[in-house]
Amino acid sequence: MEQDKKAKLLKEVEDIKHEQEHIKSLLRDNKIQELNDYLQGELTQKHYVKKALHNMMNPNMPVTVYDNANNAFNFLEMLKREKEAELVKETL
Repeated sequence: MEQDKKAKLLKEVEDIKHEQEHIKSLLRDNKIQELNDYLQGELTQKHYVKKALHNMMNPNMPVTVYDNANNAFNFLEMLKREKEAELVKETL
């Protein structure tokens, strides 16, 4: 595997983990407006297409900011697993 590609995938996985931790932190600190702004702004812009596809497949659209945070966290978990699988595949 090309080292640049491996480094890129590793960084993407770490970035996703950071995004998940940020969501958990905002929830834990009860920073609801900041959480909503993050989910609707930065996170949506960064993952616009994949997030849209994920939401289309989700039978229950989020109603509250807590639902939205849970949905975003699950979306990021799916994305992280895809990147980890790609990393394993490329390493073999």
